[in-house]
Amino acid sequence: MASRWITTLFFFAGLIALASCGSRESPKTRQGDANTPAGKAGQAAHKLAVEADHAGRVVGRKLDKAAHDAKAGWDDAARKDQQKK
Repeated sequence: MASRWITTLFFFAGLIALASCGSRESPKTRQGDANTPAGKAGQAAHKLAVEADHAGRVVGRKLDKAAHDAKAGWDDAARKDQQKK
């Protein structure tokens, strides 16, 4: 599962790197290009990248909470073991 996220992250990082090396176009040309099939595919890719980033942040928060809860459980178990001795 983690390797899928890493692969997705590298894929979108590559897309961003390629996009930053683009030519300098006028705003009118860029607006016209946005309505082409390639422009619409780029918009869809951007939307996916934003959603993947959001999903990654959500998963990160859930993993952080799970780790915190697990540590709290381990600490409680250790404290109970100490009290038994």
